[in-house]
Amino acid sequence: MKKILTIEYDKERELIELHLNKTGAEFLRNYLSRLIELNYESDSHWMTPDWGGDELSSDLQNLNNGMKLIHHLKIMYSNE
Repeated sequence: MKKILTIEYDKERELIELHLNKTGAEFLRNYLSRLIELNYESDSHWMTPDWGGDELSSDLQNLNNGMKLIHHLKIMYSNE
């Protein structure tokens, strides 16, 4: 199954939507579980294929509300 893990924002930049399917949810869950288990400070950059990554998908999911695709997500974990 193709992974859906897409982040979109509205034109007013007041709303962020996270779209995922089972494969995308498992990918996100596994990543967060590893962060918790390893418990060291880190940051990672997730990007769409358009921006040279493969963590985020690049197919806009909400076509009805003028949503914009987010191509880059920085995840920062602190062990405090």
